[in-house]
Amino acid sequence: MEVDEWKILSVFENEVRVKILRLLLESEFRSLSDIAEELKKQGWKMTLSGVLKHMKELEKTGLVRHESGVFAKIPDARKTIYFLEGRERIERVLQQLENNIVDPLRAGMIFNETAILAREVQRIGYKLIEKDRRCLESLLVKCESRDVYTHLTEDEKKKLKLWRMMMSII
Repeated sequence: MEVDEWKILSVFENEVRVKILRLLLESEFRSLSDIAEELKKQGWKMTLSGVLKHMKELEKTGLVRHESGVFAKIPDARKTIYFLEGRERIERVLQQLENNIVDPLRAGMIFNETAILAREVQRIGYKLIEKDRRCLESLLVKCESRDVYTHLTEDEKKKLKLWRMMMSII
Protein backbone atom coordinates (compact mmCIF):
# COMPACT_ATOMS: atom_id res chain seq x y z
CA MET A 1 0.00 0.00 0.00
CA GLU A 2 1.41 3.36 -1.02
CA VAL A 3 1.12 6.20 1.49
CA ASP A 4 0.10 9.65 0.27
CA GLU A 5 1.88 12.00 2.70
CA TRP A 6 0.00 15.06 1.48
CA LYS A 7 -3.35 13.35 2.10
CA ILE A 8 -2.24 12.59 5.66
CA LEU A 9 -1.05 16.17 6.20
CA SER A 10 -4.32 17.53 4.81
CA VAL A 11 -6.07 16.06 7.86
CA PHE A 12 -4.27 18.68 9.96
CA GLU A 13 -5.44 21.59 7.81
CA ASN A 14 -8.91 21.32 9.27
CA GLU A 15 -9.25 23.01 12.65
CA VAL A 16 -12.12 20.76 13.76
CA ARG A 17 -10.07 17.60 13.15
CA VAL A 18 -7.15 19.06 15.11
CA LYS A 19 -9.57 19.92 17.95
CA ILE A 20 -10.87 16.33 17.86
CA LEU A 21 -7.32 14.98 18.09
CA ARG A 22 -6.65 17.27 21.05
CA LEU A 23 -9.86 16.09 22.74
CA LEU A 24 -8.75 12.48 22.28
CA LEU A 25 -5.35 13.38 23.70
CA GLU A 26 -7.08 14.75 26.82
CA SER A 27 -9.30 11.71 27.27
CA GLU A 28 -8.51 8.94 24.86
CA PHE A 29 -11.81 7.04 24.85
CA ARG A 30 -14.70 9.19 23.66
CA SER A 31 -18.04 8.56 22.05
CA LEU A 32 -19.22 10.45 19.00
CA SER A 33 -21.83 12.34 21.04
CA ASP A 34 -19.20 13.19 23.67
CA ILE A 35 -16.91 14.62 20.97
CA ALA A 36 -19.80 16.63 19.46
CA GLU A 37 -20.72 17.95 22.92
CA GLU A 38 -17.13 18.98 23.70
CA LEU A 39 -16.83 20.72 20.33
CA LYS A 40 -20.10 22.54 21.04
CA LYS A 41 -18.67 23.75 24.39
CA GLN A 42 -15.71 25.16 22.44
CA GLY A 43 -18.03 27.10 20.12
CA TRP A 44 -18.31 24.65 17.21
CA LYS A 45 -21.84 23.78 16.14
CA MET A 46 -21.43 20.23 14.94
CA THR A 47 -24.07 17.61 14.25
CA LEU A 48 -23.31 13.97 14.94
CA SER A 49 -23.14 13.32 11.19
CA GLY A 50 -20.70 16.21 10.80
CA VAL A 51 -18.46 14.86 13.54
CA LEU A 52 -18.73 11.37 12.02
CA LYS A 53 -17.39 12.68 8.69
CA HIS A 54 -14.37 14.12 10.47
CA MET A 55 -13.84 10.89 12.38
CA LYS A 56 -13.87 8.91 9.13
CA GLU A 57 -11.18 11.20 7.71
CA LEU A 58 -9.08 10.69 10.82
CA GLU A 59 -9.59 6.93 10.58
CA LYS A 60 -8.52 6.86 6.90
CA THR A 61 -5.13 8.23 7.93
CA GLY A 62 -4.74 5.72 10.73
CA LEU A 63 -4.72 8.34 13.49
CA VAL A 64 -7.97 7.20 15.08
CA ARG A 65 -9.87 3.94 15.30
CA HIS A 66 -13.20 2.97 16.77
CA GLU A 67 -14.98 0.15 18.52
CA SER A 68 -18.66 0.04 17.59
CA GLY A 69 -21.28 -0.26 20.26
CA VAL A 70 -18.90 -1.22 23.04
CA PHE A 71 -21.45 -0.38 25.73
CA ALA A 72 -24.58 -1.36 23.84
CA LYS A 73 -26.19 -4.71 23.16
CA ILE A 74 -27.40 -3.45 19.79
CA PRO A 75 -24.78 -1.64 17.66
CA ASP A 76 -25.41 2.07 17.93
CA ALA A 77 -23.20 4.73 16.27
CA ARG A 78 -23.73 7.04 19.25
CA LYS A 79 -22.20 4.38 21.52
CA THR A 80 -19.15 3.91 19.31
CA ILE A 81 -15.97 4.68 21.19
CA TYR A 82 -13.09 6.44 19.40
CA PHE A 83 -9.48 6.39 20.45
CA LEU A 84 -6.08 7.35 19.10
CA GLU A 85 -3.70 5.05 17.27
CA GLY A 86 -0.21 6.01 18.40
CA ARG A 87 -0.88 8.67 21.02
CA GLU A 88 2.79 9.66 21.37
CA ARG A 89 3.19 9.91 17.60
CA ILE A 90 0.17 12.21 17.33
CA GLU A 91 1.46 14.39 20.18
CA ARG A 92 4.82 14.67 18.38
CA VAL A 93 3.19 15.48 15.03
CA LEU A 94 1.03 18.22 16.54
CA GLN A 95 4.04 19.66 18.35
CA GLN A 96 6.14 19.52 15.17
CA LEU A 97 3.37 21.22 13.17
CA GLU A 98 3.12 24.02 15.72
CA ASN A 99 6.83 24.57 16.32
CA ASN A 100 8.45 23.73 13.00
CA ILE A 101 5.77 24.62 10.48
CA VAL A 102 3.12 26.97 11.84
CA ASP A 103 5.50 29.32 13.69
CA PRO A 104 7.85 29.84 10.72
CA LEU A 105 4.87 30.32 8.38
CA ARG A 106 3.30 32.82 10.80
CA ALA A 107 6.64 34.66 10.96
CA GLY A 108 6.69 34.77 7.17
CA MET A 109 3.19 36.21 7.08
CA ILE A 110 4.07 38.93 9.59
CA PHE A 111 7.24 39.75 7.67
CA ASN A 112 5.28 39.91 4.40
CA GLU A 113 2.75 42.31 5.93
CA THR A 114 5.64 44.45 7.19
CA ALA A 115 7.34 44.37 3.78
CA ILE A 116 4.22 45.56 1.98
CA LEU A 117 3.81 48.53 4.32
CA ALA A 118 7.55 49.31 4.37
CA ARG A 119 7.64 49.44 0.56
CA GLU A 120 4.64 51.76 0.59
CA VAL A 121 6.42 53.99 3.13
CA GLN A 122 9.55 53.99 0.96
CA ARG A 123 7.42 55.09 -1.98
CA ILE A 124 5.68 57.98 -0.18
CA GLY A 125 8.60 58.98 2.05
CA TYR A 126 8.08 62.07 4.18
CA LYS A 127 4.36 62.28 3.39
CA LEU A 128 3.82 59.37 5.77
CA ILE A 129 0.74 59.79 7.92
CA GLU A 130 0.93 59.05 11.65
CA LYS A 131 -1.40 56.04 11.43
CA ASP A 132 0.89 54.32 8.90
CA ARG A 133 3.95 55.21 10.97
CA ARG A 134 2.43 53.57 14.08
CA CYS A 135 1.33 50.53 12.09
CA LEU A 136 4.77 50.02 10.55
CA GLU A 137 6.43 50.55 13.94
CA SER A 138 4.14 47.93 15.46
CA LEU A 139 4.93 45.46 12.66
CA LEU A 140 8.67 46.07 13.04
CA VAL A 141 8.40 45.35 16.77
CA LYS A 142 6.56 42.10 16.00
CA CYS A 143 9.23 41.12 13.47
CA GLU A 144 11.97 41.88 15.98
CA SER A 145 10.31 39.79 18.67
CA ARG A 146 12.04 36.51 19.46
CA ASP A 147 9.02 34.48 18.28
CA VAL A 148 9.26 35.91 14.78
CA TYR A 149 12.90 36.98 14.40
CA THR A 150 14.29 33.46 14.95
CA HIS A 151 12.32 32.22 11.93
CA LEU A 152 13.37 34.96 9.50
CA THR A 153 16.00 34.44 6.81
CA GLU A 154 19.22 36.43 6.87
CA ASP A 155 17.97 38.51 3.95
CA GLU A 156 14.75 39.32 5.82
CA LYS A 157 16.74 40.33 8.91
CA LYS A 158 18.82 42.73 6.77
CA LYS A 159 15.63 44.25 5.38
CA LEU A 160 14.34 44.78 8.92
CA LYS A 161 17.50 46.73 9.78
CA LEU A 162 17.06 48.81 6.63
CA TRP A 163 13.42 49.57 7.46
CA ARG A 164 14.36 50.42 11.05
CA MET A 165 16.94 52.95 9.74
CA MET A 166 14.38 54.30 7.29
CA MET A 167 11.93 54.86 10.17
CA SER A 168 14.56 56.75 12.17
CA ILE A 169 15.14 59.07 9.21
CA ILE A 170 11.49 59.74 8.41
